[in-house]
Amino acid sequence: MLNILRIFISDAKRLSTNVVAVVVIIGLSVIPSLYAWFNILSNWDPYGSESTGNLSVAVATADKGSDLDGIEFNVGDMIIKNLKENDSINWVFTDTTEEAVEGVKSGDYYACLVIDESFSADLISFIGGDVTHPKISYYENEKINAIAPKITSKVKTTVQEEVNSAFVSTLASGILEVSTYISEVDAQGNLTGAALTKLQQMDQDLTTSITLLDSYISIIDTTNSLMDATAEVSNQLNTMMDSAQSITNSAQSATNSTQSTVSSTSDMVTASLNQLQGSLDTLNSTLDTYAGSNGNVSDLTTAQADGLKDLVTRIQSNFSDVRDNEAINTYLTNHPEVSAQADTVDADLEQLKTDLDGLKDASSKTAEDLDAILETVKSDITKCKSELETLSNLYTEVIKPQLTNTMTSVQSSLIEVESLVEYSGNSIQGVAAILNSYPDMMALGKDNLEKSKAQIEEMQTQLEKLISDMENLDSNDQYAMLMKLLETDPEVISDFISSPVDVNTEAIYAVENNGSAMAPFYVVLSIWVGAVILIAIVHTKVKHIEGVKKLYTYQEFFGRYLFFFVVGQIQTLITVLGALLYVKIQCEHPLLFYLAMALTSFSYTLLMYALTYAFEAVGEGAAVVLMVIQVAGSGGTFPIEVLPRVYQILYHYMPFAYSIDAARQCVAGIYGNAYVYDLLALCVYIGVALFIGLVVSIPCKRLNRIIDESKERTDLMA
Repeated sequence: MLNILRIFISDAKRLSTNVVAVVVIIGLSVIPSLYAWFNILSNWDPYGSESTGNLSVAVATADKGSDLDGIEFNVGDMIIKNLKENDSINWVFTDTTEEAVEGVKSGDYYACLVIDESFSADLISFIGGDVTHPKISYYENEKINAIAPKITSKVKTTVQEEVNSAFVSTLASGILEVSTYISEVDAQGNLTGAALTKLQQMDQDLTTSITLLDSYISIIDTTNSLMDATAEVSNQLNTMMDSAQSITNSAQSATNSTQSTVSSTSDMVTASLNQLQGSLDTLNSTLDTYAGSNGNVSDLTTAQADGLKDLVTRIQSNFSDVRDNEAINTYLTNHPEVSAQADTVDADLEQLKTDLDGLKDASSKTAEDLDAILETVKSDITKCKSELETLSNLYTEVIKPQLTNTMTSVQSSLIEVESLVEYSGNSIQGVAAILNSYPDMMALGKDNLEKSKAQIEEMQTQLEKLISDMENLDSNDQYAMLMKLLETDPEVISDFISSPVDVNTEAIYAVENNGSAMAPFYVVLSIWVGAVILIAIVHTKVKHIEGVKKLYTYQEFFGRYLFFFVVGQIQTLITVLGALLYVKIQCEHPLLFYLAMALTSFSYTLLMYALTYAFEAVGEGAAVVLMVIQVAGSGGTFPIEVLPRVYQILYHYMPFAYSIDAARQCVAGIYGNAYVYDLLALCVYIGVALFIGLVVSIPCKRLNRIIDESKERTDLMA
């Protein structure tokens, strides 16, 4: 032990008397710390906006914009506007896309973003069903720097996320703003109430349509009855024509007048009324025929008088059929003035029948009486025609507008029938044949109306089912939840939809900045570098020591190592104090940090001293090789899991791994016994160093002499 101290004291004395040596030792003590401090500072916050804000990235837009329902917009310009407010990157906005790309090629910019000319149009392409993803082209120059492209590449992801978030947020906001109509559309408070009201109104309209179709069907039935009566009147006229040609001419004139009236009215009921007037004209002509040229009806038989009365009775019956029709009677009830006029016509026809009774037994009456009766009958006929005309006008002005649209086809048929009814001696049978064909046409129209009615009834059944479902909708929990959602502020909902997940980051063993996170690696690396420089400058072999006759190997080993130990500890103390007080890294346990680095210095200096002591120049080279391997594969910069497999295997045998982990425990916080475990692992390397220096070095001495002699013969190596 005494010789070991003597060697150390001897080294210290020689050093103190040599100014150059003192300067060199001072440099050896300070240089490693500078290496650590500068690297820590350079990595202090390389990903912060203050650092990345110096990286130039060009931005150019070729977006031509788009139009949506008359609203013009340009998303490319919106992106440019937002990026101008972003200071995380030194954005350079070029006038053309070619200028931006050329700047990347020349190295003026690390990267550039080029917004496609159809960006806005593609962004809303989903509306038309043909989805095209909008494109932003990203160009980067990977030749300029290895790390810069990794930083700038985050730009494209950031821009993409901003565009996607803004798009989703805007779309959701628009939908929810429109959906406000759903929850506030009417006094009932939501769209369901408004829709239900509309559906109920539609149900009422369908009920009205069914009632109207029933009226049309009833009108057709009435029309068939009228046409049957017309056929019978035609047969009666045919019988009368056998007795007198003049009756035929009169009937032809009357029916032509009736046909003209029917053709001009285009209305089924009006045509029926006009037809009744024509029958009255026929009755009047018949009376004229019976009276002869002298106007005397004394030859009129009782049978002929009864025939005339029967004709009036049939006219009255046909008029009742028209009036008693369900649909017409409904309208008469709603219009008293028309109903009163119909009553008047009915009373006039009844009076006409009474007056015709007076023509019976004409031979038993005087000419004066017959003339008076004949005038009364003619006056009754004229009055009936006048009242029928008044009724027809009332119908046209009051009732017709309500039936016009639904009776067009039937009226057309009546007009056609009336146009065919030409009372001439040669055509009465033809008219009768035509009238016989019309019931088939009416039946076809009636069938179509009944089919339409059935379809509307089916529609109404489905509608009533829908109304029932709508009425039960308010009690549905999901619907209530939807209504509650729609009543929420659209901006709040759109913000949530664009970013539904709020990641709450809770850092475990938080590190304030990247420099503090990298400090363990650079401090440990500087200690190794200091030890490498030390063994490169200071000899490990001990020469003659004054006052010492014989030195054992272990005495030489430990005697000279004391110098390496002291210098290494000085290096470590300066480095640690500078990191804590000058650089001001984060450190939860400063004292333990220093103790870990002191033990690291002890193990590193001892290991490299032992390698050099045992293998000399080869040992120095081995120390450098170990440093290179550990810098790449110790997990100080990149996670060990991302390194090649060989480094993942060697990692567990590298002293760097345990020194760095011990330092990290002190910087961010200690977990369990991890700190103690790392220090014990470093002690293993102390044992390895002692074995190399005290045991392996003995048989290597001869080999070292051979190597030294070979180097000297080259005249190039010391």
